[in-house]
Amino acid sequence: MHIVRLFYIGTMALGGVALGLASLRWPVIHDGAVPPMMSLLMISLVMDLVIMNRAAAGKIEPLQMNERLIGFFASAILYFILRTGLA
Repeated sequence: MHIVRLFYIGTMALGGVALGLASLRWPVIHDGAVPPMMSLLMISLVMDLVIMNRAAAGKIEPLQMNERLIGFFASAILYFILRTGLA
């Protein structure tokens, strides 16, 4: 059941890359009313709700907190690397 962990972390990393590249194209994403880290938390919330729903149905195992932290920090680090490296 490690596929759920890899899917979550991979999706969060992809979200960080997408947000970093989008903030280079549209600066309002970086300087707007909603901070970029909150956008990453919203992506994490949607993913977590889907995973918790499937776990409650017994289809997959639920995520552990350390897996959530790894996914979030991976996306945040990728966002900051892209934002500072390419800006």
